Amino acid sequence: MKNSVYMTWAKQHAASSYNLANSGMLGCDLSDLTITLDDVALNGPNHEGYAPLKEAIAGLYGMGTDNVVPAQGTSMANFLAMATAIEPGDEVLVEQPTYEPLLAAARYLGAGIRRFSRRFENAWQIDPDEVRQLITPRTRLIVITSPHNPSGIVVEPDTMRQIAEAAAEAGAMMLVDEVYRDILFEEATPVNAHLGAHVMTTSSLTKSYGLSGLRCGWILCHPEFAERARRMNDLFGAVGSVPSDTLSIAAFRQIEKLEARSRALIEPNTRLVRQFLSEHEEFLECVVPSRSMIVFPRLKSHDDSEALYDRLRCYDTSIVPGKFFESPRHFRLGYVIRTADVETGLANLSRALKEMR
Repeated sequence: MKNSVYMTWAKQHAASSYNLANSGMLGCDLSDLTITLDDVALNGPNHEGYAPLKEAIAGLYGMGTDNVVPAQGTSMANFLAMATAIEPGDEVLVEQPTYEPLLAAARYLGAGIRRFSRRFENAWQIDPDEVRQLITPRTRLIVITSPHNPSGIVVEPDTMRQIAEAAAEAGAMMLVDEVYRDILFEEATPVNAHLGAHVMTTSSLTKSYGLSGLRCGWILCHPEFAERARRMNDLFGAVGSVPSDTLSIAAFRQIEKLEARSRALIEPNTRLVRQFLSEHEEFLECVVPSRSMIVFPRLKSHDDSEALYDRLRCYDTSIVPGKFFESPRHFRLGYVIRTADVETGLANLSRALKEMR
C-alpha cells in the first residue's frame, strides 16, 4: 500500500481521554486569538502564495519572501520539497529512527533509501562522519528532523554545519524538518535554511502553536529551488485556501500571544514528565531534552512497547508504540495537552508499568 502506516494509525487508533500520543500543541480555539470578520477573506490573489502571509513567514525567520513556499502543513511541505529535489532512483539518506511519513514519502517518490543512525547511546545525536561515509555519487538528498521526531533532541549546530558542508561537496540537497523548533523560544538557533542554497527547512503553525486546522505550512529555501517547488505544486492545485491564509496572517500578528500560551502549557507539563521519569527509573530510561513537547523513553524490561500501549487502553490512555519509529522498546510520549490530563495520563502509565512488571 502507498500510505503512511503511522499516519493511518494516528487517525484511527491514537485518540483517548488522556492522549499522551499527541504530537503537537493543545489546539487553540477562538478564545485564544483576537479574530474579527475583518481578518478573514474568501478570495484573493494567492496563486503563488498569499503575499502578506509570505511576508509574515519571511519576517519571523529572517528570510526574504522569495525564499518562502507555502504548503498545506509540514507534511505537504516535506512531500513537496522531496518531490522537487529528487527523481525516481535517486539516493536519499534518512536518519534512523525518524518520523515515518518522511520515509513513506521518499519511498513513494521512488528513492533508494540509506540510513544513518541516531542512537539512544549517543543521546540521539548524529555522527557527521557516518553521514559523510554514506554519501555516494547517487546521493541527492539528506533528510533530518531537528528537534528530532521522536526524541525531541536538537542536532548540535556544528554537526548540522558539517553535514551541510558534506552535502554541498556531493552536490546534494539537505532537508531539515524544523516543525518543533519554535517551542525552543529564546534557545532556538537560526533556521537551518541559512546554512546554504542547498539547504531547505520546513515547518508550520501546527506543532508549536496549536493551529493545525489552518494547515499553514511552508518551505524555506533558495529562490531558485522555491520557483521549482512552486511549479511542482501546480500539480496539486491552482491556489491555496484564502480563508486559512488570512486567518494565518492574524495568527502571525499575535505570535507573541501564541508563544506565551505555548510556554504556559509546556513548562508545568515538562516538570511533571521529568518528575515521572525520575520516579520510574526502575522501568524506563530516557534522554530528556532541555526543552521539548515529546520524549522517547525506553523500556528497561526489553518488552515491546505495544504491550504497554494495549494495557494503557484499559485506562483510556494512549502513547505511540515505538514500532512506528523502528524502535520497539521505546514509545513516544507527547505532553502538551491540559495539565490535569497529563497528570492523570502519567498516573495511568505508572499503573500500567507496574502491572507489566
